[in-house]
Amino acid sequence: MSKNHFADAILPFLRGLLPIILSLCLCPAWAASPPLVLAFNTFSPWKTLDAQGQPSGPYVEIVKLLAARLDAPVHYLSCPLQRCLQAMRQGQADLVIGVRNSDERDAYIDFLDPPYAAATPLAIYLRRTDTRQVRRYADLYALRIGVVEGMRYQPAFDQDKQLERDFAPNSLSNFRKLLAGRVDALVINRRNGMELLHSQGWEALVREQPLQLPGLEERRLGLSRRSPWYARRDRLTVVLRGMLRDGSIARLLAASGAAPK
Repeated sequence: MSKNHFADAILPFLRGLLPIILSLCLCPAWAASPPLVLAFNTFSPWKTLDAQGQPSGPYVEIVKLLAARLDAPVHYLSCPLQRCLQAMRQGQADLVIGVRNSDERDAYIDFLDPPYAAATPLAIYLRRTDTRQVRRYADLYALRIGVVEGMRYQPAFDQDKQLERDFAPNSLSNFRKLLAGRVDALVINRRNGMELLHSQGWEALVREQPLQLPGLEERRLGLSRRSPWYARRDRLTVVLRGMLRDGSIARLLAASGAAPK
């Protein structure tokens, strides 16, 4: 075959192949991996907003590192806790972090092993002007207790129908209600409570009570069972395990001062 005949034969084939090659070249490098959408609610000091109002904090850094090792971008869906849980239920978000497990949530969130942090205790606060003491669990029955709507604290506490609860959208609102006398007490993750009190300058206005409710569950990353990433669940757990093994997660928590206590 002459060179001209060969060129005439191969040219149509190359022309047909060119659009395919160009489309592949123009695709982003992460096209094979969908974005990881984090349902984000503030939970200081682990999940906060930076000076520009963007999601920040050690838990966000953990998710960002996880996504980087998966070659995927991170998107944020900012929402109150109840709306974040609804987004996970519907598959509008892929991940939550810093959210407690429960049988109800397990129906639509897969809380991955291994856990990334130890459990933290729950503290109880009263106004400093309130002379009552909460030394025993039974002392809670005389109080109107501020809790966050949708939050899980501890199974025995959550299921106790004798307790009088007053619901708020977040822990900061609960502290404001406590200081205003609209609730008698509030229950909160101890480290979260200390951080909020310090940030608002309210340490002198409240008293932490002798009774603490022990943390029962280690912290796990939650994956929506309706997420496109659910088919890659094993890959996520392998990467998460590697982040724990090489100390990356411990360093992120320690560097921020947010390691569980």
